Amino acid sequence: MTTSFIACSFSAGLDDLTRKQQADPIAVLRVLKAAGRFSSFEASANDVIARTITRMIHKGLTTIKDGVRTNHGKLIEVDDAPYPWTNVKLTAAGEALLAAASIGSEREEAGK
Repeated sequence: MTTSFIACSFSAGLDDLTRKQQADPIAVLRVLKAAGRFSSFEASANDVIARTITRMIHKGLTTIKDGVRTNHGKLIEVDDAPYPWTNVKLTAAGEALLAAASIGSEREEAGK
């Protein structure tokens, strides 16, 4: 008699982030860009990541820098995939935020 074991992982990496990182749109965008998808299980695992994903899809992101408020718009577009997955594509605004964050972190590293 043969015994089979199937291990399924429904994770794109969002559940590997700390709660603080799950609240950070840049950290979440990095994971989503690399994975290209997320599962309904990890996107609803806790209130923090659920709120972040919902905002990124429906509301986008507004930042305030030097007293200037900027509405970046929606950061990701979603497309259905076989359950439990949702395919993700970063919008131009999402790509621009990641690029700006990369430049900012490079400047911080150079200043050390």
